[in-house]
Amino acid sequence: MDSKILEQQLEELKILNAIAVELNGTTELNRALKVALEYTVELMNMHTGWIWLLHPGSNSVFLAASHQLPPAFTQHPERLSGWCYCIDKYLANNLESAANISEITCTRLKDLKEGTQGLRYHATIPLYDQGKKIGLLNLVSEASGQLSDRQLELLYAIGDMLSVTIGRTRLYEQSREVGIREERKRLARQIGQQLTHQIRQLMEELTASKGTAPTSKKLNSLAKDLSQLADQSITELEATAQTNYQQHPFQYPITPLSKREMEVLELLKSGKTNKAIGAELFISERTVKFHVSTLLSKLQAQNRTDAVQIAVKRGIIKL
Repeated sequence: MDSKILEQQLEELKILNAIAVELNGTTELNRALKVALEYTVELMNMHTGWIWLLHPGSNSVFLAASHQLPPAFTQHPERLSGWCYCIDKYLANNLESAANISEITCTRLKDLKEGTQGLRYHATIPLYDQGKKIGLLNLVSEASGQLSDRQLELLYAIGDMLSVTIGRTRLYEQSREVGIREERKRLARQIGQQLTHQIRQLMEELTASKGTAPTSKKLNSLAKDLSQLADQSITELEATAQTNYQQHPFQYPITPLSKREMEVLELLKSGKTNKAIGAELFISERTVKFHVSTLLSKLQAQNRTDAVQIAVKRGIIKL
């Protein structure tokens, strides 16, 4: 194997390791998704990405995390609400594995003339927890093209780790049983297996390379780095699994609401419909739907009533 390719793959594994440690070491879902998304965009050498999640027990989808959105979305957040092609395909059971960049033109971007930064296409990675749909990871690109088999393999690994993390944090919300300790260890091992598989594969390729070409100091150095990364990964994953459980029980995500979201939340408390809220705030009904979706995401609520109850419980609003 060419040493430059080996160096590149080693850097990829270091980023994958950072994602694994971050996901394994937190029970704050919003933070975990945001950090993992930033690392993934960097790893794939792209610009923008976002994660959709399904509310448990329903097909209601909300935007859970985003990174470096173009002005077309930051200035018009309502464009990230409602239906799109990839969500529809996923919910209809027509998206079982990662869809490459050339396969999906983003329906939210394709007809816009300004503020897109040239972004048009995205790869889509479906997220499942024990066979159940839980969400989608989208990575956006300027040009149509094919991700390599190596890139797709990395995305599968990240998708699996994200799914494990989402399942684990929801487990914290739903249970306080003693048995959760063993479940957490099991999930930590599952994340570790994804990472060590990648490391082991690269070490096998390195060994084969050294058997067919003169051994160089550079290859020996890279092999040493890879071995150290494997040891470091296992140690860090075990440490975060144990320490985080013992010292840091589940914490609500620290996601302050914007002024507009607070206004919408107060009107939700009074029982107003989206149409009535839009009329009172002088915004469109679609924009109200977007803000409601964001509120549900930030508060990790299943519906509007649940969002109000959670906000009252946390002291964000008063009855």
